[in-house]
Amino acid sequence: MGQTLQIEVRELKPELLQDYLRFFDQAFSDFPHWAGCYCGFYDTPGNDWDPTAKAGPQHRTARSQQITSGKAQGLLAYIDGRPVGWCNAQPRANFANMRYYTVAVTDANEPVGSIMCFLVAPGHRGKGVCTALLNAAVNKFRRDGLQVAEGYPTTNPSKRSWEIPWAEENYKGPLNAYLKNGFKIHQQLERFAIVRKQL
Repeated sequence: MGQTLQIEVRELKPELLQDYLRFFDQAFSDFPHWAGCYCGFYDTPGNDWDPTAKAGPQHRTARSQQITSGKAQGLLAYIDGRPVGWCNAQPRANFANMRYYTVAVTDANEPVGSIMCFLVAPGHRGKGVCTALLNAAVNKFRRDGLQVAEGYPTTNPSKRSWEIPWAEENYKGPLNAYLKNGFKIHQQLERFAIVRKQL
């Protein structure tokens, strides 16, 4: 009989900075095109964003400062004491730049928690890490007094001239993971769905 993996989820705090950096230093080993992201995309104002390794040191420094000052939120998943997954989940109003997802904001004052990104380390995918992070995000939003959990899974991937791996194409979380965990489609758009769960 297979042994069930013990997945522990911890809220990002300044004392977890080194775990966060250790995770993101290797997170895109199978997709170097995003190697420099460090999940600062939605927390950085402006329209320019370079996810490549070239911008990595700059993004790494900026995220370190945000985490150290307690301004970054999210969840790290651990197996055997090592970080293996990440979920950028926080009150929607906290994101400095919703970029393509501003269409989801019909009422800026609505008490919504947004789940923007998932990342699971190669070798730990398909083992329940995403689901553990999703459920931890919902519980965090509930504790924070929010009324709605919201995600933005891709439902119609854009055609690109270069190949993008499944894990990166679904960095918003697979639609199925949301539906299996009590989310419902709130709005279907051309490329993605807005899914919601009442808290």
